[in-house]
Amino acid sequence: MKSQKVVFPALLCAILLVVSGCGKDSDSPTPDPGNDDVTVDNVTYANFAGGLFQSSCSGCHTGTGQGTGKWVFSGYSSVTSNLALINDAVIVRRIMPQGSSLSSRQLELLKAWIDKGAPQN
Repeated sequence: MKSQKVVFPALLCAILLVVSGCGKDSDSPTPDPGNDDVTVDNVTYANFAGGLFQSSCSGCHTGTGQGTGKWVFSGYSSVTSNLALINDAVIVRRIMPQGSSLSSRQLELLKAWIDKGAPQN
């Protein structure tokens, strides 16, 4: 009985951590959509897209996250290797990130970055 009192709260905490790791409420830094230094003309992986993927995608698309069956985020090469899939899910159908959404500014910059051929720097 005593072990059940310890196991249940620990299990509940683990479930909450997994669920809260998905979407834009992650503790990772989120690219500032109001940052006027990044524009559709100068957007790169280094100044915008990398941070966006880290904050909005890595919670579910790394390690044993629920999204790893479709795509695993592990940096620039993993993004560019799956750019058509990402474009379809995020820009075209807007089904990702699951449980949240990107701002219109984030979508605009991400689309511009993809349209420019996904420059790294």
